[in-house]
Amino acid sequence: MPTLSDSELDTQLRTTRAALKSVGALGDLYAQLLLGQEDPYPLYERMRPRGPLQRSMVGTWLVVDRALADEILRDRRFGRRTTKGEWPEGPSDFDNSFLAMDPPEHTRLRRLATPAFGPRAVAAFRPEVERACHDLLDAVDTSEPFDLMDAYAKQVPVRVIGALFGVPPEERQRFDELSRGLSLVLDGVVSLAEAKELQAAVDGMNELFGELLELRRRAPGDDLVSRLLADVDAERLTAGELVAMCGMLALAGTETTVNLIGNGTLAMLTDREQWEQLIADPELAPRAVEEAVRHDTSVLLQSRFAHQEIEIAGRRLPVDAQVVILTGACNRDPAAYADPGRFDLHRTGEPDHISFSSGIHYCLGAPLARLEGEVAFRVLVERLPGLRPAGPVVRRLSPFIRGLRAFPVTAS
Repeated sequence: MPTLSDSELDTQLRTTRAALKSVGALGDLYAQLLLGQEDPYPLYERMRPRGPLQRSMVGTWLVVDRALADEILRDRRFGRRTTKGEWPEGPSDFDNSFLAMDPPEHTRLRRLATPAFGPRAVAAFRPEVERACHDLLDAVDTSEPFDLMDAYAKQVPVRVIGALFGVPPEERQRFDELSRGLSLVLDGVVSLAEAKELQAAVDGMNELFGELLELRRRAPGDDLVSRLLADVDAERLTAGELVAMCGMLALAGTETTVNLIGNGTLAMLTDREQWEQLIADPELAPRAVEEAVRHDTSVLLQSRFAHQEIEIAGRRLPVDAQVVILTGACNRDPAAYADPGRFDLHRTGEPDHISFSSGIHYCLGAPLARLEGEVAFRVLVERLPGLRPAGPVVRRLSPFIRGLRAFPVTAS
């Protein structure tokens, strides 16, 4: 794929956004979603009567039904790439991470990374997560209002993922800044300046992990990079694949957990009864995590491509038809969940949410995200039971990620 000049890229971005505005003005709800919404849930409810599988004027098929979404995510006739091997999402540097691959390459790469996220490996991170949460709150002046996102939610996963990779302490700030820059791939690049910022973050993260590979060759540690270097030496993995894998895990492992903590805390502080229940019984923290990712999912959509002509939900999809699962809509499907718009710590007898996807692409880091969310909620209610909103939140207007830029709170 040829590299675009700055002027060509700027024109492409402007043209794409103008086209979405035009289609959105004609009543296409998916185009309106792609432009970014502070609250996408009303649009989901307007889409729901149009059926579980519907076509956008953008050319994409949309899923708003939880059962159908799970069926498609588990169906091997759908893949992450087109039949031509194209992955028309995100920067090309992430193309060789297993997030963007189909079997057999996906199977090979995922199998190599899986041991780092097994039950025993994840459980070993609990002291690190607890230490990070307490250290961050120790550094906050709780006698004054503070931003929960900057002071806490954004910091916990960066600390944990940095430890997972074995990022040296002197490089943690650099890793933090690059992780924030990578988040632009999820916010949706809409300007030339943002495109340049994102590419700089991608280049910087690739450089950092390249340096880390060399460091761990000289001084191996008990971290993911050191363990995967053995696979590089055994020619089961290339150095380029390892760097791409680390970049993808850094992005996915920070952004989703940041927003899990922020969205979940906001939901419970908005419905004070739920917060009080968690204070009274911190053992509900794992339930708080599951309800947080169902009620206000971090990842708003998941994309798949038909690898053959498929008839599903009464529709016939051609080869390479793109299907976008609107995760937020599916997680609030009234056919699957009672009173789906309400945050409820005591839901029982309902299907699992699909925030961590399903099938062969089920989120590899889900156990670690669950651990981080559980500990983060426990520490908050134990240390700051009087936590309350201290002003309006500032939401990200991303079509792909659901999160908060700022969340002012007070603990006094």
